[in-house]
Amino acid sequence: MTSHRIEGAVEAYLEERRRLGFELRIAGAQLMHFARYADARGHHGPLTLDLQQDWARARGTTPLTWARRIEIVRPFAIYYRQFEPETSVPDPATFGRGHRRLVPHIYTEQEICDLLDEADRLAPRRGLRPATYRTLFGLIAASGLRLSEALRLHDADVDLRAGTLTVGKTKFRKSRLLPLHPTTVEALDSYRRMRDQQVSRHGELSFFVSPAGRRLPSRTVHEVFVGLRTRLGWVARGDHRHPRIHDLRHTFAVRRVQRWHQEGLRIDQGTFLLSTYLGHAKISDTYWYLTGVPELLALVGTQFERFAQAAGEVHDA
Repeated sequence: MTSHRIEGAVEAYLEERRRLGFELRIAGAQLMHFARYADARGHHGPLTLDLQQDWARARGTTPLTWARRIEIVRPFAIYYRQFEPETSVPDPATFGRGHRRLVPHIYTEQEICDLLDEADRLAPRRGLRPATYRTLFGLIAASGLRLSEALRLHDADVDLRAGTLTVGKTKFRKSRLLPLHPTTVEALDSYRRMRDQQVSRHGELSFFVSPAGRRLPSRTVHEVFVGLRTRLGWVARGDHRHPRIHDLRHTFAVRRVQRWHQEGLRIDQGTFLLSTYLGHAKISDTYWYLTGVPELLALVGTQFERFAQAAGEVHDA
């Protein structure tokens, strides 16, 4: 084993792990990247901490990425020790926790309007393409759908008479029926009528399609969004480098909770409804919105202040 390149060792490690039932798709790709990095540097012998940490910090990545890379390379280092006993195994906390929630970018209403208007300016003007992206981003902002869920919608999943969407094959393999606001229904109806004038209908027609009538690839949608975001000159508010499509979903959840607060509704009861609407597997994923975003953290702090003040007054009485 000591005469083999690191790439060969990683391939053997991945083959062994996958025989045990581990997919390791992302981790496998990252480990192969590490192996090529080590081999390009002419590394031989035991893995050193410097080698592993230098790779983790390579290519201008963020501290969170460094931490995740250490989490990925660490099990391989443990495995590699059987062949090179002097191999160093990095501390999993070298760069902090690799799996922690990052504060999202919460869009203002004006930013969402600007995004939809900019989508309308895509070429060809007044064609299906700008209408598709305007409606797609608008639906995500108005319903909190994941991008993957919106792109998988079939035409039959969109019942505009009932004003509902059927979301199937979700992240947690659950289906759900979502009621829509009348303005959202109107926008979807307008898009469908335009689409049907330009694309022939068939049984498996996706709701959102390219001008050729095919389902939109996720990568293409992200590329279009990056172009729109660049033209708008947005600066991220949060822990991510740039505003993301997924932040439209976060914004939907945050604005809903804020509205319940303004209307004097009980947020604890509403959160169960929101969790179902968003398709969360655990209620804790939804409760994170109350503490993970500055707008709602301030709201929670104010509520607690009032509670503590009221409790103090009762005690004094």
